Amino acid sequence: MKILILDPEKKVTHRISKDTSGGYGTGNDFGDSIIPTFLKKTLKMVHDWAPMFAVYTMSVLKKEGHEVHYSKKLPNELSSFDLYIVVSSIVCCETECENIRIISEFNKKALVIGPFSTSNPKKYIEAGGTVIMGEPEFFFMKNKNLDAIENNKMISFQHNFGLDDLPYPDWESVSKNRKVSLLFGLGKSLPILATRGCPYSCFKYCVYPLQQGRKPRHREAIKIVDELEYWYKKFNVKMFVFRDPVFSINKKHTIEFCEELIKRKLKIRYVIETHLRILDAELIKILKQSGLKAVKVGVESGDEEVLKDANRFTIKKDEQLAKIRELEKNNILISAMFIIGFPTDNESSIMKTIRYAQKLNTTFSQFSVWTPYPGTPVFKEYENEIIAKKFEEFTQYNLVFKHKILSPERIRVLLGKTYTMYYGRLSWALKFLKNSIFA
Repeated sequence: MKILILDPEKKVTHRISKDTSGGYGTGNDFGDSIIPTFLKKTLKMVHDWAPMFAVYTMSVLKKEGHEVHYSKKLPNELSSFDLYIVVSSIVCCETECENIRIISEFNKKALVIGPFSTSNPKKYIEAGGTVIMGEPEFFFMKNKNLDAIENNKMISFQHNFGLDDLPYPDWESVSKNRKVSLLFGLGKSLPILATRGCPYSCFKYCVYPLQQGRKPRHREAIKIVDELEYWYKKFNVKMFVFRDPVFSINKKHTIEFCEELIKRKLKIRYVIETHLRILDAELIKILKQSGLKAVKVGVESGDEEVLKDANRFTIKKDEQLAKIRELEKNNILISAMFIIGFPTDNESSIMKTIRYAQKLNTTFSQFSVWTPYPGTPVFKEYENEIIAKKFEEFTQYNLVFKHKILSPERIRVLLGKTYTMYYGRLSWALKFLKNSIFA
C-alpha cells in the first residue's frame, strides 16, 4: 500500500512546532515588542522535527512492507496514494480537518493519529477521518490489515508491546539536515526517546499523560545508546534531544545509560528536560561526563501561592537556585520554563515571576501563557470560561479562558514584557556570550 503521512501546518509569522507540549504542539509567538519579535524571527529560521509518534509510525509501516512518504502539504493528485494518515495537533487542528475533508470528498481514507485527536476525536470524525486512539505506532504493529479499517470511526485498542519493540524512527525520510536550535549548538541533530509517561501532580493541566499515561516506561539503557551510536555512525549526528517528559525520573536507569555512553566513548552531546528535584550532585556529574549539553527545567512561577493553587510539584527557591548553580558549575546550559496567566495570577505575581527569572539568570528562559488544554482535568473546570473561538488559538501564548483579573490584551502585553525584561539585561548578554565562547 502507498501511504502518505500528512503533517499539515497553517501559515503564520511565527514558528509552529507539533513536537512540543506532549504532541499538542505550540505556536511560538512571544509578543509584539522589539525583543519578542526578534526571538520569533530567530526561532522561525530553526527547522522543527515532525512529532516522534508520526516518525515511529512511518518506520512501523515500512517494516510491514508499505511504501510510506511524508509531507506537510496535500499532493496535487490525491489518487497518488492509497491511504492518508493525518498528524493531529491543537495548533493546526482546523487546518488538519480541512485537509481531511478534501481527502474524504475524493473518496480516500484518512486515519488521524496523535495525542490531540485521541483526546478530542469528534472534530476529526466530523471532518471524515477515522481516529486511532492512543499510541499509533503500536496500533499499526498490531493491526496489519489496513483495508479493513472503516471510515468515520474512533478506534481503541490494547497491546502488550514495550518501547524496545519499536523500530528506530524513520528520520531519514523526514530530513537529513535539521538543526536542533541555534541556541543549543549548530549541526545535525535528532530527537530521541528514552521513556514515556509522567507521574507528577501537574498532570491536571499537562498533556503528556493523556497519551503516554502516568506510569513511566523505560527503554533498556543499552538500547538507547545503541540507537545513539547508530545515528552517530550513519549520519554523523552529534547532538540529540531527548523528548522524554521527565528524563532521569529513574536514577538507576539514568546512571546505567550514562555509564554505557561513557564506556563507548561516543563524541556526542544531548539535551534533556527534567525536574530540578531529581538532579543531585552525583547525577549532574555523570550526566555531564556522558555528554549532557543543556537541560530544560520547569520553574513555572516565582509566586509560591500561585504554584500551590496550580498543584504544581516543585521545590523551594533556595534549593532551585543551588541546583541551577551546580549545573552551571558543570558547564551545562539551562533553559528555565515559566508560565504567566495562572488563574490566580495578577500583575504583582507575574512581576515576581519575572524578577525570580532574572535572579536565576539561566542561559535561556521561556515564558508561556497558562492554558487549560482540552482533554486535561483542568479543562473541565474552565470549559464554560473558554473564550477562544477555535482550537488553533491554543498556542500556549494566548489567553484562551476568561481570567478573573487579566484580559487577553493585557496578558499579551505582559508576555512581551517578560521577554523584554529578561533578555534586555546586560547581565544576561554577558552570560550568553561567556557560554557561547566556552561551550
